[in-house]
Order: sequence, then structure tokens, then C-alpha cells
Amino acid sequence: MRILLFSFLFFCHCIHADTIKNYMNIANNIPQMEVKADPQAQAWARSARHVLTITCESIAETMIQANEIARNQGNPIFCLPPSVQLTAPTLCELIQQTYKEISSQQSDKDSMTVSQVAWLGASKHYPCQQNTAAKNEMIHVSAALGQPSAVQPPTPQPSAEPH
Repeated sequence: MRILLFSFLFFCHCIHADTIKNYMNIANNIPQMEVKADPQAQAWARSARHVLTITCESIAETMIQANEIARNQGNPIFCLPPSVQLTAPTLCELIQQTYKEISSQQSDKDSMTVSQVAWLGASKHYPCQQNTAAKNEMIHVSAALGQPSAVQPPTPQPSAEPH
């Protein structure tokens, strides 16, 4: 009975969502291990790179499917330009870049899941264009209420032509 309990506790401990702190620790150690002459270090680096690629591929597939459902409901979470595909290498780079850009306290940032950082990065780096009429209406309503608007109207560019 005791063995069953310990096995259950060990299994439950292992199935939690991995944090970005662990992901970034692996990602940051790969280059260091690749340059070592030790064959075990190089094997670890190859294995770790494969694990991160599989992680990114799985998250990317999930994000693409979830975003497609959101798009069908008229509210996509992110909009990739035609020249970009959300592949494993693209998402791995996006995750690492987003992690570096997050301005939260280190402990808050490190406790996020890899998926949370991926979603944050995709929505930040590939925002969807909002309806211009709706954007202008929000600016008008915010101005009427005397509130600063998060959406600012486009500023006119100074003309290069003499008046």
C-alpha cells in the first residue's frame, strides 16, 4: 500500500505543467553543452534540443487549432502574416523572445507555463487588425467620457511639400 501511495505521489508530481523557468534553463544550457568536448554533454544537448522542439511543435499545433476555432467565432487571438507559419522553430524563438520581453517580477514570470508565454507572444507579436470604424468609435466614446483611450488615432504625418 505504501509503495502505491509513493508511486501515486511521484506520478502526480511529474504531470504538472512545466514552467517557463525550466524551459529557459534548458534552452540556455544547450549552447554551453554543445561546445563541450564531452560526448555525454553533446548527447544531452541534442536530446534537450529535440525535447524543446517537440514541446514547441505540440504547443504550436494546439495554438493553431484553438485560434482557428476563435477565428470561426469572429475573435481570433492572433493573426499570422501570410509569410509566417507557426512552426516549432518559429514558436521556440517566439517563446524565448517573449520571455525576455516580459516585464513582470522574475518570480511571477518564472512561474508562468510555457504555453502561457507562447500565447502571450503570439498575441503580442501577431496582433489582429481591428475594424477601423470600431476603433474610431472607441476613441470617440473614450474622449466623450473623459478617459484616456488605449487605442490612439493615427497621427498625421508632416508633409514634405512646402505650403
